[in-house]
Amino acid sequence: MRTRVRAAAVAGMVLAWTGAAGAQTASTPLPEEVEPRVIGAAGTMMASFSGYVDRFFSSERGLPFNYSMQIDVGRFVTNDFVIRGGLRGSGSVGGDEAEDLPNGPGAPATHAFAGVLYYFTPQSILSAYVGADYWGQLTRRNGRDAGSIVGLAGLQGLLSSRVGVFVEGGYGAALVRDDDDVRVTRMLGQIGVRVRF
Repeated sequence: MRTRVRAAAVAGMVLAWTGAAGAQTASTPLPEEVEPRVIGAAGTMMASFSGYVDRFFSSERGLPFNYSMQIDVGRFVTNDFVIRGGLRGSGSVGGDEAEDLPNGPGAPATHAFAGVLYYFTPQSILSAYVGADYWGQLTRRNGRDAGSIVGLAGLQGLLSSRVGVFVEGGYGAALVRDDDDVRVTRMLGQIGVRVRF
């Protein structure tokens, strides 16, 4: 009788210990090395960073450094669709004294944007995507500026389970014509890093 009681007690302790260990393992996040390498799924958040610096040179005068920087945050609302928003700034530093820069589309300025991306194979380590953004100029606006709609296409690949790189291009047009009754179009291209968290 005592042997049965002891066996039952030992079995109960083993089951309790196994259950506690399983619960602890389930609540402990996986280290990055063993996380699945996928670009995203429903509920995944991503932050993107990109930018560039360029400069023209002239023997006649000193030209400025031009720069552009972008940051945005996106969330997979389904396994394929991402809603995102962010800021992009461009400007110039250095160089000779220049005339006042113009306002309106094409001027160095800060823009806010929001849009939707569709990933073709987001549950893999490489995916093409397409989408569209609305861009609104926040600084150096002119009176008739109502923003632009930009169509996008890109390719994103993973470097690790959380970090990826992307190449993206876009083409779009202003929603209203400018003061000369011309519709301004825009092109953009960038390379950057996306971090999944």
